[in-house]
Amino acid sequence: MGKHKKKQKNVPPWLAHENLFIPKTSQQITTDAGWEKISFDDATQFFSTQSIQDWRESFVESLDDISDLISAQGVDIDLEDEVAVDKFLDNYKPQQFNVVVAKAVYDIHSWVRILTISTPEDEEYYFHNHEIEAIRLGIGLRRHLNLDIPVINDCQNAVRYLQGKYPNIGWQPRNCVSVAHRLKIAQATKVYNEQAWDEEWSDISDEEEIFDGAVD
Repeated sequence: MGKHKKKQKNVPPWLAHENLFIPKTSQQITTDAGWEKISFDDATQFFSTQSIQDWRESFVESLDDISDLISAQGVDIDLEDEVAVDKFLDNYKPQQFNVVVAKAVYDIHSWVRILTISTPEDEEYYFHNHEIEAIRLGIGLRRHLNLDIPVINDCQNAVRYLQGKYPNIGWQPRNCVSVAHRLKIAQATKVYNEQAWDEEWSDISDEEEIFDGAVD
């Protein structure tokens, strides 16, 4: 009997045409963006006082009923006492923050960059911007290791946006980036806050514009 040809995995035509897809290999840097809960004390290590204050103000403005928050904290405040309510809100400290993190993994190297305090109402439409930062983190790791290997992400828009700016950037489906998806801050070999990343890798983060997903 003749030999059967090995089946080739089908790549969607639009991805093949754009050349976004790079086949999985053991020699690749895998990146992903996601969420993780951290304590308030940990948040103060990663974010400036102003960033936390900005989040607090945004959080308070989004509340439908401040009384629910006051009740949940177990404090006794007269809601008619505006001074007392304002003081409570100014000093409000949640037990945990949900933060957005970028992750990049290769071999024994696991890098995490803390991006922002989560604001769910703003994230769904713009989350590919966080994936872009995850790819940039992977580019930083690649430069640090002085390697010429692919940097992989599962967000097509993020890959599409950066492919013309950096070499060897590619897309793979979600199951191929699971090693980065599962990475937790406590497991990382290196953790960047905003200031540390900007100081070390300003040439990678030199574009501040918000990408809306559209491609020229």
